[in-house]
Amino acid sequence: MPQLPEGYAAVAVSAEQCAATLQICAVVRLKADPVGGHLVVLRETLDARVVLGCIAEAGGRIHQWVELWIQNLDGLAGSVSACREALSNAALDDRWTRHFKALEQIEQSEIIRTGWETVHPVPVFLDLSTRKPVHPAAPGGQWKLCEDGGLLARAGLPEYAASLHRYLYVKGNEAKTAFVPVTPDAPTGPATMSLGEAIPDAEKLVPLNPAGGLMLVRGYYPIGLEDFINLLNGGQCDGIRHGRSLLGLVAGKPSDDDDRAGDGRFFLGKQGRCGRFVETFYLKLRLLAEVTKAVREQIGRQQRPLLNITPASFQLKVDCVAQGLPFLWTARAVLADPGDAVALPIKASDAQYYLRASTGGASIYFPSRVSVAIGGRGTVRIRQVLPDTSDTTILEGTFVTQERLDVAAHDLIWLRLSLPSGRVDLYARLQQGAALAAGEWRFRTIGHRFGKDVQAALRAAEGLPLDNVQFEVIPLLSTPCDLYSLGVVAARTLLVDDKMSLPVAMDELMSLAGQLAREHDPSVEPGARIRAIFERDERWKKSLGPQRLTFDDLTPDEAFAYVPPELWFDTLAVLVRPFAGIGPDSECRDLGAAPAGAVQQVFDRNLAGFENLLLRTRSLILIDWNYNREIDSVIREYMKKT
Repeated sequence: MPQLPEGYAAVAVSAEQCAATLQICAVVRLKADPVGGHLVVLRETLDARVVLGCIAEAGGRIHQWVELWIQNLDGLAGSVSACREALSNAALDDRWTRHFKALEQIEQSEIIRTGWETVHPVPVFLDLSTRKPVHPAAPGGQWKLCEDGGLLARAGLPEYAASLHRYLYVKGNEAKTAFVPVTPDAPTGPATMSLGEAIPDAEKLVPLNPAGGLMLVRGYYPIGLEDFINLLNGGQCDGIRHGRSLLGLVAGKPSDDDDRAGDGRFFLGKQGRCGRFVETFYLKLRLLAEVTKAVREQIGRQQRPLLNITPASFQLKVDCVAQGLPFLWTARAVLADPGDAVALPIKASDAQYYLRASTGGASIYFPSRVSVAIGGRGTVRIRQVLPDTSDTTILEGTFVTQERLDVAAHDLIWLRLSLPSGRVDLYARLQQGAALAAGEWRFRTIGHRFGKDVQAALRAAEGLPLDNVQFEVIPLLSTPCDLYSLGVVAARTLLVDDKMSLPVAMDELMSLAGQLAREHDPSVEPGARIRAIFERDERWKKSLGPQRLTFDDLTPDEAFAYVPPELWFDTLAVLVRPFAGIGPDSECRDLGAAPAGAVQQVFDRNLAGFENLLLRTRSLILIDWNYNREIDSVIREYMKKT
């Protein structure tokens, strides 16, 4: 049964929850951690803060750990400019609703419906002295989020739907109360007051959802992907960190003194070394199939890429060992992060463009074109505004910048012009072949719909240098980026041990993919070609042999005695497939090559590859049916229940 760590408490998230038999609660540290504060923040996403919560009885007993997703716009401050321009409160609320509906279809049993997924709740703070929630009020009623665009406009403030600014107000008492800005850099004026003025005791309270953002409650599993890989390698999983504190929340994994479980495997000790090694291989293949399936399902529901997959994107749900299997065999991967890809509102393009909203820098799990944003300032000279042939306007011109640009044919460049009529955003393609001076590019915009005043201002600017123009390169990215990330996750799972780091493993794997491309022969299967490469050069066996599967001190030859060479070579053939554009064996020719309307299909071959490897590896585990009849019986009983 889950238990709260010492020094922590469960506080209901609303006044209504206080009266419920089973309460949705936030887990809070009564004395703030010097680094983590009071709330246990599990992750920050583009538009949400995810904190640890639980389902608790009125008497305090914990039934389940949950995640409390609280809509929060602070993360937008670190996003790229073109991303912020593509978003609004209305777009974020719609994005939130779509994510909720996708989760409802994929993991219905994991979602706890509250109504806050689609209707903004009233703001909530936590009073740790009473361990109760507080909904701030003013004369006339409670503070709540103002979604009335007309009311905000009359007060001289940005409208809700079209902006990224949010304000609290007292509904029904607008004439007597001010508007309280609750988002960063929200404009203020005579009609506004600060949060401290509106809620005098705010500094004494813990803000849980101070802006009244949408909320989502779903199951939480403290075992992450890295933790689970560590368990497969024979290590430990201690729990999650909250600042300087370590919370031992691992549920589902039996305690060390539970003799039913052993270490979560069928094969134990030196006597079962071969079986243990193959069992680890099987469990890792099953893990990779699980994460690929989870990503495919989520993307299939939302029809957009994620663009931020790392091991931290996944949790492992581990069921109780009483079902009859060692706990490592009951694990199921759950995608915990919906991704931060933002679709650009480009109506006239023949392709859908997405941006990775976060600017968190380079990561080994992302292609370089995803993780490094290219942008800066430059000069634009408009050569001509083409005559209208439809309801759209096209511009041709020259773009000048000292920034180094790496632009592909299908990439766009976002340009922000400052004209007398106001700001004008253009999306254009740079032309590769034009003979220009260094740092100069010809461009042609896609069709834009402008008002007559903007068209007139653009024509008046023909031939004039427009300086200090903000720009960002927008590569054509789609689900092949996520497939790439899953390829790195697979390399992390199968090729990294205590002697091989992930960067080195990826370098070796990319070298193997390049060698395969140079020796491509469509009449020979990739696994057979990899075998020939290994047989010609012993270094491949040392760097990418199956001995990397565990921390056991095995030589490549010993590992190949446990895992048949043809099975391992076919595994490597699956591992090189996700990396776009390396050669004919790559699944995708580039990072934007995804079928329109079915972007999830890029994962199908890899998922089928893992399933085929699983089927072949299963026979290695249960190769002696008489000797392993008990294992066979347990597996069959478990399969009947699932």
